[in-house]
Amino acid sequence: MPANVWILNPSYRDGPHQLLRMGWITHIEQDNDGQVVVHDSRGNKFFPVRMSKKAEVPTDFGLQLLQALDRARRAAAELESDRVVAARRSEDGWSWQVYAPDDVPPAQDDPPPPPSKSTFVPPPPPIIPRTVIPNPAEMPLWAPQEQPEPDTPTE
Repeated sequence: MPANVWILNPSYRDGPHQLLRMGWITHIEQDNDGQVVVHDSRGNKFFPVRMSKKAEVPTDFGLQLLQALDRARRAAAELESDRVVAARRSEDGWSWQVYAPDDVPPAQDDPPPPPSKSTFVPPPPPIIPRTVIPNPAEMPLWAPQEQPEPDTPTE
């Protein structure tokens, strides 16, 4: 019997889990919030990793899942043993890892703390477009203006 490849769902926290068989997957997508969505042949949607907008998710995380599934498929065929693909977060960010079923480590409930605040550099303030008024007479920009006399009618 050929070995199978499974996706651990969800892989960002400990149980309960589902194992999604690679042979049932019809397509994988990544939405604008960075969440990877896996669709199976029955039309079901699964979220192996639910991201918040604050999470640092690679823009190609869905593609990385496909590449990890390919690595797992090759390893499963070579070793004639099932493989499990799970997302893991490290200090460098999120990545997909391939494990033997007995070697899947516990999930990480909380991502590691962000780098120390001393390395954080806030972004510059946004540039606000300004209207430029031409000064053709090369007059001083802040010169006092003459005021008309109060009794003098103005035109």
